[in-house]
Amino acid sequence: MTLVDTLANILSSIKNASDAGKLECTVAPASKLACNILKVMQEQEYIGKFELIDDKKSGKLKVKLRGRINKCGVVKPRFSVKNTEFEKWEKRYLPAQNFGTLIVTTPHGVVSHYDAREKGTGGILLAYVY
Repeated sequence: MTLVDTLANILSSIKNASDAGKLECTVAPASKLACNILKVMQEQEYIGKFELIDDKKSGKLKVKLRGRINKCGVVKPRFSVKNTEFEKWEKRYLPAQNFGTLIVTTPHGVVSHYDAREKGTGGILLAYVY
């Protein structure tokens, strides 16, 4: 099995485990970007705690699930977004206004679009979750 988009594989594994009603799932390979995206999902209370497991290879992430994820995925291609354009992308990727989160990489790190808007900065869309 070849991994083309590891981030997409991680998010789909989390969604599938959540849909199956599991309380936790283990995803691999781990990366800093994946950890940062999971941190944003944790702040928005879509997932519980997660931990990095060192398997002497690329690492794994053990994620506690809360059963709150309806859908999550990556944004391909990764669009650049200005601070004033978040509403347009919310309409495209999220089902309703103020329902769900766009995950954006900004000069301030990986944050939700709510935090990016509050800081007055744009960035690059990475993923969405609701």
